[in-house]
Formats: sequence, structure tokens, C-alpha cells
Amino acid sequence: MMVSVGNFLFRTRNALFPLLYLTLFAGFQRVSDASVMMLILGSLIALVGQGIRILTVGLDYIVRGGRNKRVYANDLVQNGLFAHCRNPLYLGNLLMIVGFGVASNNPWYLAITLPLFFLAYACIIAAEEHYLLERFGDAYRHYCATTPRLMPRLRGLSQTLRTFSFNWRRVVVKEYSTISITLLVLVLLSGRVLNDSSDDWVLSAGLVGLILLACIGIRALKKSGRLSAKPAR
Repeated sequence: MMVSVGNFLFRTRNALFPLLYLTLFAGFQRVSDASVMMLILGSLIALVGQGIRILTVGLDYIVRGGRNKRVYANDLVQNGLFAHCRNPLYLGNLLMIVGFGVASNNPWYLAITLPLFFLAYACIIAAEEHYLLERFGDAYRHYCATTPRLMPRLRGLSQTLRTFSFNWRRVVVKEYSTISITLLVLVLLSGRVLNDSSDDWVLSAGLVGLILLACIGIRALKKSGRLSAKPAR
């Protein structure tokens, strides 16, 4: 059951998940009166999650974005952050989702949307694990036995960070859209908490415009071939 649901969510996540983000801005109720502290704490959590994604992509990228909207992997990557956690990208996603919820201070998101996100990722991970077990067999069983699913093993992490070259070009090409979404959500949440006048919203709108322009520019460079994810030399 979880595998079937996970395969469905994997195919439709790019359409469904943004709809769930809209609940960050639903209603005016607050969990806490300390809105600014919630915003700061949530932003820090979300940025840690984004940082984990950046480290994952920069150290050793895994091609698991799917093929024809289906779970797919052309190799069993076990290096970089994948040596410490089998799903570091999803760990980053979950931290970002939690961070957004804390920053929003929104009870509807925290009580309803956040559990739905966790359930969705549990199903997607189950679908991916089912596929990887069928494709890589004993090699994947051994990987599962030695590497945690989500909570990273910190032993040896400093050596991993020292010994792997970091590919910034790959981060920009592969991660620019996620970084843009993270920044946009945090800017909008910050505006909702901090802006008291129309002048404040002009600043927020300017930041949104800069983020969108940067995203469009990177996409254009990528499509033109002038920016590629070639390994760092």
C-alpha cells in the first residue's frame, strides 16, 4: 500500500506539494505570541535543511529524480553524505518543511499539513526502497544494514567533508529552483510577520523580484548550455 501511494506521490509531487505550501499562509491564528522568535527559529531550521541539500548535491550527486515520472536510479551512490544517511535530500526537505511551519507560526499547517508531508515522504521513501532493493539486491541490503535511513551517522563526517571536492556548478544547476523556493517562502513569511506598512511590502516585493530574476537567469544559462553541472576539476 505505501509503495503504491509513494509511486503516485512521486509522480505528482511537483504539483501537489506546492499546494500544501499554500496552507502556510492560511488564516490568521497563531500558535505563539512570540511571532518574531518563531520566525527566526523556523528560518534557521529551514536553512539548515537547505544546507544539507546543498552539501549532498555538491559532494556526490545521486541521479534519483525519476525517469518518465517513475522512481529510477542509474547507480547505488554510497559516497558523500550518502555514506552517512540513505536519504539526505529528503532529510533536508523535512527540515525545511518543519522550519517553514515553525516560521509561519500557523496552527493549521503544523497540525494538518506537516503530518501529511511526513506521511507523504514516508510513502515515497518506501517506494524508492522497494525499487532499489529490486534493482541492486544484496548491495542495497548491505547499504541499508550499515547506513541509517534518515538520522545521519556523524562518525566520519568530518573526513567526508575534507576528502570530497565540492562542485558549486552542480549545486547551482541542480539546486537553484529549490533554493529559490526556500528563499521566496522565507521572504513571504518574514513579510507577514514583520511588515507594518506599504513601504515594508515594497522591500519584500523587491526581494521576491530579485530571487525570481536570479532563478530565471540561471535557468536561461542552463538551457543555453553556458552553465552546466560538470564535475569540479
